[in-house]
Amino acid sequence: MARKVSRRSGNIVTIHDVARHVGVSPMTVSRVINGEKNVREETRKKVAEAIEALNYSPNMAARSLASQDSSRIALIYSNPSMSFLSELLLGILHQSSQSGCQLIIESCEGPEGVADVLDKLKSLGVDGVVLPPPLSDSTRVAKALREMGLPFVGVATSRPSPDAASVSIDDFKAAFAMTQRLIALGHRRIGFIKGNPNSYYSQLRHEG
Repeated sequence: MARKVSRRSGNIVTIHDVARHVGVSPMTVSRVINGEKNVREETRKKVAEAIEALNYSPNMAARSLASQDSSRIALIYSNPSMSFLSELLLGILHQSSQSGCQLIIESCEGPEGVADVLDKLKSLGVDGVVLPPPLSDSTRVAKALREMGLPFVGVATSRPSPDAASVSIDDFKAAFAMTQRLIALGHRRIGFIKGNPNSYYSQLRHEG
């Protein structure tokens, strides 16, 4: 039986601690917590043992707000890039934990499969939605969320709407600055991986 680790005051165990303990990504731990099926049984068992050993409580931050109802934020993704999703999830998990929000993570097969996900989120009483690409560029998803009266934020959207919140960087300037840095270091033969030719941001980076 796994030995529980006592939690000292101010020393909160996070999902990152559980992931490091098992040797998996925070996203895998999140999948286990949310009961998703696409996790190997052996991994699921190790994560469960680590949660018990570290005395980790996924909703501890929400429960600490004794006099307040915690908000529920949903992340809907269909991006096949695990590296991108892992970094995005790390930031969302950190901030939701700091703010005492419950985070709900749902996957869907592109914009066409988002209807069922939105119905589920509606039944769960979600307060807002984060949309990473390519869903952040889907007019169908944006329209459905507006009809539900559900606030949402698009991440790295190529077509920012004046009536919707979005978060992005200046990819042209960022690529320009990185190239300047390489040149300043004395490099002259510089390679660039363009990525998806249909990506608006790939084009901006190449121009930069």
